Amino acid sequence: MPKVASTLLVAGLILIAGVSVGTSAFTTADIDRQSNIDVVADDSGLLGLTDGNSGNLVYQNTDDQLEIDFENSTASGANTDALFRLGNPENPLGSQAFVITNNDAEAHTINVAYNTSTQAAFDTDNLKFDIYDDSNTLVGTVSASGDTASLNADAGESYNVVVTVDTGHGGATILKSGDDLSGTLEFRIDDTQTGGN
Repeated sequence: MPKVASTLLVAGLILIAGVSVGTSAFTTADIDRQSNIDVVADDSGLLGLTDGNSGNLVYQNTDDQLEIDFENSTASGANTDALFRLGNPENPLGSQAFVITNNDAEAHTINVAYNTSTQAAFDTDNLKFDIYDDSNTLVGTVSASGDTASLNADAGESYNVVVTVDTGHGGATILKSGDDLSGTLEFRIDDTQTGGN
């Protein structure tokens, strides 16, 4: 066999052997990584929801979740033709129903809505959540009848919320005994860099 052909044959066999070894570097591998996903109360979570200082109708319940409950006493609910305000719209930094805080190390967009299936809530603006920044400036209003808010929260930024329940005394439609404004305050958080939530 000529020397050149012999050299090419050996080179070809080395190349085939190299490809075979390269596609099967190992059969199994075990790799462990640390994960820290503690479940905490609302006031300590990535989205902090902290009870304010406006009284006992807003509190952290036994499931460590923020709750607004007009039956948190011996009462059965809010009076008809009345106006209740939890917090002070003139000074929400000093008096608020609750505080929303971005406890993450990066900025997020916090979208806030109130979901309810009761007809009384759909028809009128008897329930609203006014959201203020740390300079007492109104930055958004969420209502039972569909108004939503979007907050661009830097890392560590907080917002103070004043809750108004108007059952007819402040200009809203007068609600009657048996009407219901109950629902769920929803927070959806978007990553400002990728847009994911």
